[in-house]
Amino acid sequence: MAGFENTHLWQSTLAKQLAPDEFERQREFLRSGYESFRENAGVLAGEIARDLPDFTVHDITHLDALWEIASIICGTSYYLNPAEAFVLGGAFLIHDLGMGLAAYPDGIDELKNTTLWKDTIANLSNRVSSVKIENAQIEKEATCIVLRALHAKHAEKLALISWGKDSNLFLISNPELREAFGTIIGLIAHSHWWFSDEIEKRLPSSLGAFERLPNEWGIDPIKIACIMRVADAAHIDARRAPAILNAFRKPNEHAQHHWLFQQKLYQPHVESERLVYTSKSSFSADEFSSWWLCYETLKMIDHELRDVDSILGDSKRPRFQAKGVAAINSIKHLSRLIGIDGWYPVNTEVHVGNIAKLVKNLGGEQLYGTNAIVPLRELIQNSCDAVRARRLLEQEPSDWGSVTVRTGRDESGFYIEVEDNGVGMSIPVLTGPFLDFGTSFWGTSLMHEELPGLESKGFSSTGKYGVGFFSVFMWGDSVSVTTRRYEDSRQSTKVLIFENGLSSRPLLREATGVEYVKDGGTKVRVSFSSEMSYRKIFCRNFDEELSLRQIVEDLCPCIDVNLFVEDLNNNDSGLALGANDWLDIVNEDFIRRALGNHNYIKLNSTELNKLIKLSENITTIVRDGRAIGRGFLSGLSRYYGREHQASIEGVVEVGGFRTSGLTGIIGFFSGVTMRASRDIAIPIANGFLLKEWATKQSDALLNYTNEEEQIECSSIIRALGGNPRNLVVAIHRDGGLNIQDFNAKLEKIDGEIVFVSNNSFFLLAREHGKIALNENVFVVNSGIPGILQVGRMEDDWIDWPSKETEWFHEGSIKGLLMEKLSSVWKCSLGALIDSSATSDDEKIFSYVIGKVKRKNITCKRVDIFRKPYN
Repeated sequence: MAGFENTHLWQSTLAKQLAPDEFERQREFLRSGYESFRENAGVLAGEIARDLPDFTVHDITHLDALWEIASIICGTSYYLNPAEAFVLGGAFLIHDLGMGLAAYPDGIDELKNTTLWKDTIANLSNRVSSVKIENAQIEKEATCIVLRALHAKHAEKLALISWGKDSNLFLISNPELREAFGTIIGLIAHSHWWFSDEIEKRLPSSLGAFERLPNEWGIDPIKIACIMRVADAAHIDARRAPAILNAFRKPNEHAQHHWLFQQKLYQPHVESERLVYTSKSSFSADEFSSWWLCYETLKMIDHELRDVDSILGDSKRPRFQAKGVAAINSIKHLSRLIGIDGWYPVNTEVHVGNIAKLVKNLGGEQLYGTNAIVPLRELIQNSCDAVRARRLLEQEPSDWGSVTVRTGRDESGFYIEVEDNGVGMSIPVLTGPFLDFGTSFWGTSLMHEELPGLESKGFSSTGKYGVGFFSVFMWGDSVSVTTRRYEDSRQSTKVLIFENGLSSRPLLREATGVEYVKDGGTKVRVSFSSEMSYRKIFCRNFDEELSLRQIVEDLCPCIDVNLFVEDLNNNDSGLALGANDWLDIVNEDFIRRALGNHNYIKLNSTELNKLIKLSENITTIVRDGRAIGRGFLSGLSRYYGREHQASIEGVVEVGGFRTSGLTGIIGFFSGVTMRASRDIAIPIANGFLLKEWATKQSDALLNYTNEEEQIECSSIIRALGGNPRNLVVAIHRDGGLNIQDFNAKLEKIDGEIVFVSNNSFFLLAREHGKIALNENVFVVNSGIPGILQVGRMEDDWIDWPSKETEWFHEGSIKGLLMEKLSSVWKCSLGALIDSSATSDDEKIFSYVIGKVKRKNITCKRVDIFRKPYN
């Protein structure tokens, strides 16, 4: 006799009863049907380990053991009729079968046709994009994830689908039983994966009796689902993780903790309405992680038992004998039941004592500094992500969707409101990841469930860390969030209100008529704590005041969503930025957008006219059909930028938003950032594309720049890996020299060659007047311009030096000219360096570089190159 046949629930329902049994024939009908069902399901359950070898046992022994666990939890006096027992046993049999590919008649191809598979593959591919990984590995991981995620949902139809060449093989062989109970068995099997409060909402409260059975053998699906739920959760003893099977399978490190703690557990029993778990041996200090995993699992079981007891008690159904887990509220007492050896089970997990303070600090000034504009950026960015998501889901064109930034004043004072027509939020999202500090909704299983197909369609969010929304509390404590899912009715609009910031619970309520979101999406309104806080948004360094339109132009210059402003305080409304219009704007509009209004208004006419001429050189960098950069080189940033307050530089954008500056480049480069504050980013345009763009700029700059500016531009082009071509790279007594001119001069000079840095030369010229240089002296830019100016991250972008040996000057004009010198002298670069005297921090060499009115001018820091001799 199988173990399950000895349990109380089986013996009192489907087992043969003492004579006389007036329902012997009906009972036999159900019993034989179940035994056939069990035999078929057992074969399928045995296949799960092939696809999920790291998981603990899910074969027929687990399915049979659920009868025993259920009997322990329910108690000996709990009543089920035989039909309910058949349905319960059927749910036991199929609830986990979907964790094996064998449960899918078309195998892996059936999984690959699901939206979840496509989303998972997209997610995994993005996650490992920087690591070389075989497609087979991605597919294997995707199979595991998708089987796990879909197994409960798939269980809903397992009792009804067929296998075999002629599609005539069913788990429930008897067609009458399959038709009568297949649907409800599948629904109850699925329910073990629902939240507990969904059981009463999604299951019928009762079903009548099958016509071949007695009238009193009706079914209570909610009662059965409760038994199914807690029995499956509570089966965690050694039968799930045999030691010899663990040795054979060798599960991964994470799974090993599950195997170890279950391997140590005896079967549970009930004392004082509590399910009692005990261990066969103690957990050593090396096994403490497994002990804590056991503790967390027991907490989960306790939670399930309490939830189910509430459902049964509130609906006046019979309650189970076990209503919780023993000692779960006392780690000290639990450690006597689940033994420990040589360590102390003190609950030292990281926790937050004052969540409101943490969120306000890390989600505000501690993360973003005192920049008052950051909350606006975060709100617009969240809105843009929502619009992009809806755009993809509804297959709208690339310029579809809008975000509106609105300012005004009401009874609470000044406010800013950001509204979008994006996907909106459901209650699970609004009360889940939206309020979970540090948890982003994008890329999660909840996103795959709420917005199926989004990730596989290429969606990538700008927000990744789940902290941006909380920056709004830098402005004030009164915040309202009004939202509705784009496919729901207007009446489904919800409002979440923070009245006292993070110091009290927010209120979630239904929207009133005037609050309805008309077209789906979200609206966030923040009331400022004071007028001064509001004014800070529009003042940069307290020396100028910008309009709302100018603020958003500076904030998100490359946004791909139409951005409108409604400045109710200044009567300014309309389109501020068109979706992707940075790809079309030119001349003065381009310059203003790139520099930002706060810099643009400080330009003098000379600077502006110079930049307008240079803007004729605007060139776009394209990769895989997508524009990833657009701009032109300028030699002004190093000269005018020093003497004036205006910072003449371009911008690296992430998700359309301004991040790092680009010295010497006027324009926009798309970038990536690894910082939650998103204040620093690295352009994605690099390698050949960057070199090609920089080299093309060299030709365009000839007609618009003087010698000093050309030297500056040459240095930038060289630093980007490009070729300055005909631009001036050095100044000689005869004037500016390009590379060809420099080579020609070298051919005529016999003896040593001297390089003087342009900074030192111009300083001496200002002090002494015009210097007549000696024939062998060349003024060059010896440094490498800090284009990105974000420390070591710049090295990650430009990726120099690329030579086998580390050589700092490779990225400089000086390095380029040294290469030309070694080529003319027919020697290696190493030999040239060894035979020469180059100044550095440790050694400084002086040299008479020329004359001013017959007076020798000595430069105290030069490089003297001498031709090496073998």
